Amino acid sequence: MPNNVKIFFRVAFDLILEVGQKIEDKELLTYLKANPKKENEYRAVPRNYFKIMHKLEEKGFVIESSIMQDSSLSQVYLDKFKVKLSLRDYQERALTEFLDNEGKGIIVLPTAAGKTVIALKAIEKLKQKTIIIVPTKNLLYQWIEYLAKYTSLSRDSIGQLGDQIKEIKEITVTTYDSARLNLNQLRKNFNFVILDEAHHAGAKETIKVLEGLPSAYRLGLTATPDRSDKGEERLYKLIGKPIKVASVTDLSEKGYVAEYEQKTIKVPLDEDEREVYNKLMSTYREYLRKRNIQIRTPEDYERYLIFRVNQDHEAKEALDAHRNARNLVFSSKAKLHKIEEILVDHLEDQIIIFSEFNDMVYDISRRHLIPAITHETKSSERSDILQKFSRGVYSKIVTGKVLDEGWDCGNVNVGIIVSGTSQARQFIQRLGRILRPKEGKATLYELVTPESLEIGTVRRRKESDVI
Repeated sequence: MPNNVKIFFRVAFDLILEVGQKIEDKELLTYLKANPKKENEYRAVPRNYFKIMHKLEEKGFVIESSIMQDSSLSQVYLDKFKVKLSLRDYQERALTEFLDNEGKGIIVLPTAAGKTVIALKAIEKLKQKTIIIVPTKNLLYQWIEYLAKYTSLSRDSIGQLGDQIKEIKEITVTTYDSARLNLNQLRKNFNFVILDEAHHAGAKETIKVLEGLPSAYRLGLTATPDRSDKGEERLYKLIGKPIKVASVTDLSEKGYVAEYEQKTIKVPLDEDEREVYNKLMSTYREYLRKRNIQIRTPEDYERYLIFRVNQDHEAKEALDAHRNARNLVFSSKAKLHKIEEILVDHLEDQIIIFSEFNDMVYDISRRHLIPAITHETKSSERSDILQKFSRGVYSKIVTGKVLDEGWDCGNVNVGIIVSGTSQARQFIQRLGRILRPKEGKATLYELVTPESLEIGTVRRRKESDVI
């Protein structure tokens, strides 16, 4: 028949359409690219699969599609899938908005606000084969544990793709890396994709997963979708619009997360450090002045400094000076003394300390005999430290960025951020470490060096108005 169309996968990231006649419809052609070597064959990006199907049906094409027709993956558990938890009012609003938007959107809620249970309820409502994509192995196992504990699924009925296990089932949890490597397999089965810590999906190396999946239903979960490379706009196109139903302040006032106070403490450099800092910043600013450069964004910093170091020795000097000045204010002697004061004031409290730099993490660990976790910490040691911290065997730990996300920290009620951050997401994630509901008030300290570049970073974050 001249208006038949056959749709299938042939190459890594493209849909293939073989049609009985040349497609002339301009609306359809916005999604299709003709194959110049084969008459009446077209390619399309998989994420547009359902839009293309709808348009073809409207035009009267008879469709034969092999997309998501893998009969080897049955639907035994999904039809009876139930969540054992109920939703709070703001969670209900978020789920309703997601469903009203044809099953697309990024739910933006702070850590500890229960984004995971909203996602589980979305699976219960949609009854679609679901792939849950997470950034780390730690989160992969947390999701599997959560599914087994709070839904009708047994551990054996939950799929796992990652950490050397490849068991694809109706509901499967995987990492971003594993999803990218196994995309051909995933797109045969899953019509619902859940992206935890969805801001990770905006990276260039992982965006292919969203482009390459034909899934009709897409749910992102994040404390804030903002990215330093402005990649959140790509996420809105590939996942759906942001769904914002409550702020940290709203949830704290209503008792859904812990009542908290945020304390910004100014910690000046000593006289010697100030002299070194001023000299370093003078070198950096003089280079910008001589080259008539203005740094307004992270992209400017890369373009005018990082990318120039091999061609311009003064660019390298300026870059080194700026990095050393940053290290100095983030890791000053006065901050070490202030940390000691806070620890003395909170001897009986459960405390987590965050620093940007591993050297500072290890210095704090040695000075105060506090267990340290960085990206260099072996997984077995990290697991042991976190278990003992959760049980109260350890009352204090110090870490770098590695615990910013993907860890349920239980009864922590004091956080100390040694270095001021401009990233709203990082700040909210660190605040979230102390927000699990508990008796009493939680406290987050942020140590900031006055009259330094650190003040600007904190100001930019506060101007984002995400709290």
